[in-house]
Amino acid sequence: MIEQPNFPYYNVVDQIFHAEWSIPKLVRQEMLRRSIRQLWPDGHPTKLIQVAGTGGKGSTCRFLELGFGCVGRSGAFMSPHLFDYRERFSIDGSFVQQADIVEAWETRVRPHCIAAAMENGAHVHTYLQISILIALTLFEKYEVEWAAIEAFVGGRYDHTRALDVVATLLTNVGSDHAHLLGRNQWQRTLDKAGIARKGIPFFTTESDPETLDVVHSVCRNAGATLYLVNDASVRYLEEQVTTVAKQPIPPESLLSASYQKRNATLAYTVLKHLCPQVEDTAVIERFIGARLLGRFWKVEERVYADIAHNPEKIGALAGEIQDKFREDGKILVVGASRHRVPLELFATLAKIARSIIITGASFKGIDPHLIQEQIAPVTAGTPTLVISDPQQALQIAKSMQNSQDVIILTGSTYMIEQVLNPDEYLRYMNRSFGWRIEEDSLAKGTVELMLPSPLSPMR
Repeated sequence: MIEQPNFPYYNVVDQIFHAEWSIPKLVRQEMLRRSIRQLWPDGHPTKLIQVAGTGGKGSTCRFLELGFGCVGRSGAFMSPHLFDYRERFSIDGSFVQQADIVEAWETRVRPHCIAAAMENGAHVHTYLQISILIALTLFEKYEVEWAAIEAFVGGRYDHTRALDVVATLLTNVGSDHAHLLGRNQWQRTLDKAGIARKGIPFFTTESDPETLDVVHSVCRNAGATLYLVNDASVRYLEEQVTTVAKQPIPPESLLSASYQKRNATLAYTVLKHLCPQVEDTAVIERFIGARLLGRFWKVEERVYADIAHNPEKIGALAGEIQDKFREDGKILVVGASRHRVPLELFATLAKIARSIIITGASFKGIDPHLIQEQIAPVTAGTPTLVISDPQQALQIAKSMQNSQDVIILTGSTYMIEQVLNPDEYLRYMNRSFGWRIEEDSLAKGTVELMLPSPLSPMR
């Protein structure tokens, strides 16, 4: 039995064992650092705050954006988008315009990416790297002083790790993306906590003792001061909200969901640490007004959508549905994407649902018939129906609905987008994301098969 696990050492061993995988990841980060230095040789003017975790990253970014709006112009970079790519970029609580994306790409980011690739053919920027450069370009254009940056997956190898930041945040560590981050909780924690940097404060709302052991170890090794946001801090924020609101929280507010209180408290703690002079009432008022597309969104009367897509988020959503609609019937329209855990997702949903309609997810979707087979043991008491087309699934749900029922779409951002996106062109582009790359790869593969083997003489 080892006396004290050496998690930073385990990370080094993991990198060495998987060098063919880890080194390219680290090279990509260095490529992005180099691009940022070239585009902003004096350093980017915006003070950036990195947010990693399994759930609550987007909401925490929105709370940070609104809170820091009390002390200067603020922004956020979040993922994924629901309907439109521009939803990833926010200034002072509002999405940027499509024209902003066009200008940033055509006048600044694309010329740089082409120049970098011409200098070195291996330096072709990825979609995620380009998105970060567009965010930084927009923050500069609009003179954003503070901005929250959401990590994509994990932390240590994530593209956002290439950014210079003034604070790092870890919301929590769950089971999502185990195929990329590791099957064990300590592996996923080691990756996500890898956002820690020397001299940069690290904040988390995570409370699991074993998970915190890993976080403590990583922060000590990195030289980052760790700040824990505990239940007492959450209760303090709740008291502040009650005092300022003086009336029930609007149902469309993020704070109307009880689990969002932790995300708001995390953002509040960081704000007070970096800007202690900020006035509490102004911050709380902005928090009460926080909205975010796809988070318990009222689509129409008695029809809601939430992009919860992993067991932790589904668990929080299920509790919120039960609290809000305790006596009502719940018809759930659910899609699942690749690498999710259907049994865990549906076991939670089956406890609150009157019926479940399993449908398809347009991108990386799991066959709904396969899902129905897999979840049969945990949904035995709940009627399930397979309607592969998401739009048809919603219509079927409405035909089943009576006056005491609510319909909730959840489980896959891609499914919700295909049902509700009003722009048919964006809906198609979202559904077929990456098709050019796939077709090009197939074409190259065909060409390579037609070429003579280098070991064979040419005829």
